[in-house]
Amino acid sequence: MPVPHKAAALLLAATIGLAAAPAADAAETRVRARYDLTLAGFGIGAASMQAGFKDSSYDMNVSARMTGLAKFLTGGRGAATSRGAFRADHVTPTAYAINTKSGEKGQVIRFALVSGAVRNMSVEPPPRTEGIVPISDADKRGVVDPVSALMMPVASGGDPLAPATCDRTLPVFDGRQRFNVGLRFDRFETVKPSTPGPGQYEGKVVVCKAAYKAISGHRPGRKQVEFMESNKDMEIWLAPVAGAPVLLPWKIAVRTEIGMAVIAASSFTVGGPAQRASIEGKDL
Repeated sequence: MPVPHKAAALLLAATIGLAAAPAADAAETRVRARYDLTLAGFGIGAASMQAGFKDSSYDMNVSARMTGLAKFLTGGRGAATSRGAFRADHVTPTAYAINTKSGEKGQVIRFALVSGAVRNMSVEPPPRTEGIVPISDADKRGVVDPVSALMMPVASGGDPLAPATCDRTLPVFDGRQRFNVGLRFDRFETVKPSTPGPGQYEGKVVVCKAAYKAISGHRPGRKQVEFMESNKDMEIWLAPVAGAPVLLPWKIAVRTEIGMAVIAASSFTVGGPAQRASIEGKDL
């Protein structure tokens, strides 16, 4: 089932399952961020992210819910989780799970990875195969899940806000589709949270332009896929994480067929105790 705004929603695509963040550790760097979701300038929901980094390992939890008219029309909510290891500019996830709910429809996807290759995958309901570009075994090797794709590691001791941070291609597999998101440097911006407070990030972010390329699991010739592949208005704003050689999204913006979809941080806190993530995407 192709998703029209997949590249825009690397955050939103990873939005919906179950994840409980582990207790904070003195040697661990933890990030808690909250995001506002808008479409064509109208608020449609909210999301939260918790991430932990210790040595070369990570865990990430993302939850989201639609609000207002969007909630009335879709009832969309949920959460996703991923964990694994990272080094320099490379992420190696070991486990991923997502559980989405929209109206009467939902999906649950789980898979484990070994050395970047997908193993023991479960997808409910099963993906359609008629008219779909088959996903080969090769398409499930050397990949990252949508949650892990949100994290951009950099070489330890290097400048996380260097333009080269954007120079990468993310080989994403979400259980139903395999696609690439290519990033390139565009500019720098300065950001601050809506409500300043202890541990809140305020300062420079690096802005990367993004390009979407369908690989497999999609329906060839589908209008939504062609729109995304030709879309020039996609970007991700990345903020550094003090205490860990990684960057995480401050903002993601993608032009859709009905207007700009924007996911923007209202708070971005590094440090402090972990909080329990929402089970059903109801509490953020």
